[in-house]
Amino acid sequence: MRFAVLSDTHYISKSTLHEGGAHSPRDVLRHEINRKVFDDLKKRTDLDTILITGDLTDAGDLDSHREFSDILRDVQKSGKNVYVLTATHDFHYSRAWVSVYDQPVHYHQRPWEKPWFDRENTDYRALVKEEHAHLSDEACRPLIKPVASPDDLWDIYRAFGRDQAFSSCDSAYSYAVKLEDKLWCLMLNNNFRDIDAMYDASPTYSPACYRWIEGIVKKAKAEGAFVFACTHHPLVPPVPAYKLGGTPRNMRNPYVCHTLADIGLSLVFSGHTHFADVAFGSSDQGNVLCNVTTPSICFLPPAWRIADLDPAEHRLKLQTVPAEKTDAMQIPEKTLRAHFVKEFVTDQKRKIEAMPHDLGKLVLGVRVKHLYPLCRSAAKLTQAEYAQIKERKLFDVIMELTVNMQAGDGKYTPDTPLYKFMMGLCAVGDSVIGTQPFIPIEKKLQGYTLSQIVEPMLFNNGVPDNNAEFTFDRLPEKRFDPPVFRSSAGDVVMLILSVAAALLSPLSPVAASLALPVMTLLKKRKNRRSPVLPERY
Repeated sequence: MRFAVLSDTHYISKSTLHEGGAHSPRDVLRHEINRKVFDDLKKRTDLDTILITGDLTDAGDLDSHREFSDILRDVQKSGKNVYVLTATHDFHYSRAWVSVYDQPVHYHQRPWEKPWFDRENTDYRALVKEEHAHLSDEACRPLIKPVASPDDLWDIYRAFGRDQAFSSCDSAYSYAVKLEDKLWCLMLNNNFRDIDAMYDASPTYSPACYRWIEGIVKKAKAEGAFVFACTHHPLVPPVPAYKLGGTPRNMRNPYVCHTLADIGLSLVFSGHTHFADVAFGSSDQGNVLCNVTTPSICFLPPAWRIADLDPAEHRLKLQTVPAEKTDAMQIPEKTLRAHFVKEFVTDQKRKIEAMPHDLGKLVLGVRVKHLYPLCRSAAKLTQAEYAQIKERKLFDVIMELTVNMQAGDGKYTPDTPLYKFMMGLCAVGDSVIGTQPFIPIEKKLQGYTLSQIVEPMLFNNGVPDNNAEFTFDRLPEKRFDPPVFRSSAGDVVMLILSVAAALLSPLSPVAASLALPVMTLLKKRKNRRSPVLPERY
């Protein structure tokens, strides 16, 4: 079966854009992209089913939800089946109103401290004044809109899945539909009707939801049907670098992945990260779950997915479709992707330029040739390879790798000069970290080494993230056998520190010079006994 998967549409209503006359070009563009993508989907004759995995709106205001549901209803009238999830941008447990503009007047009340979602009786402006006493009365009166609750969403979008469902778990706002007689889809929401359960049990689903999922999977097996799922938050992190900045509530933990794999799910479509990604996890029992993450249509990279699923063979063919620019979109770049890349890089550059004491200029001026002497012995570039990359700015390299990581376009195989340089540089960093007894940085990196974090940003060694055909119920084989990069930089640093300690310490020079090496050996021995290992997915 062929179907479309979209995620993170972050829709902003036309009324929001026009009220008050204050809106950013980014908001206007987001609105226009949504209109264009769904208009194109209506016209496609090869796609009858559309799955949307959450963050339908940007701020969760009721106006945007109602207008977005009208768009989906129009798509539905063209003969398409539309099934949606809602997610964290679509509702707010912590407030009943939201400011339309980006002003510091959001009142974040905690649900256990104040009544939640009493829209009729809450004096929002008074709460703003209470929270921000320094603001004038006028500043406390921005254009505000009522925000949807989970119950509102369950009702607003009932025509897009709930009404077609053959089973639902109302307490978790989740449902199951039959895309075909023998192909079922679970639309799993991680919102609980019981708010205390949401905060206590996060990051996970409620016990009732787990029981319901298990029941659907058993029913499917008994009837010879295949069942897969859609969630908003990915169950497997796209790359280690993403997990470092994540929060536990985003459900990127092995427990949920392993539990659903052991229940019997082997394929999940998700969103949230705005990444194009295909990742795998396996439980202690050896059950494999494949997590396909779909990017946002209105952020980098602006795209959606077409999936051809063969449940009998457990085969999936993926195609990534870029969102297209129209003449009405007021951007100078030829494509939306080029626009979002430029916007992302420009934003990061401004942050660095704002660093004090001209440090930003120094950072932006660093080139490969300035750092290569540090990792020459580890990278082992030939003169020709070094000549290809020596003038590249490190900032440009990092921006390219970050963009490629989000877009799933890692292209630097182990035989390329940039791969060798970056992995050689990481080997130096890992060596220094590994020999310093006072730096527990490997714990702060979730057990990953620098090499393990950077390597997937250079090249995806498994299933391609965009256009690929693969078997999803088993772990993929690596396309390349990655080389090992080693460095003795840590030992050199330790020698220098030991000599400095011997010269500067008021204690015995011999004792001072031996202290650091002995502590390093003890640390290495401890790590061998109980190494800090990354979570296994």
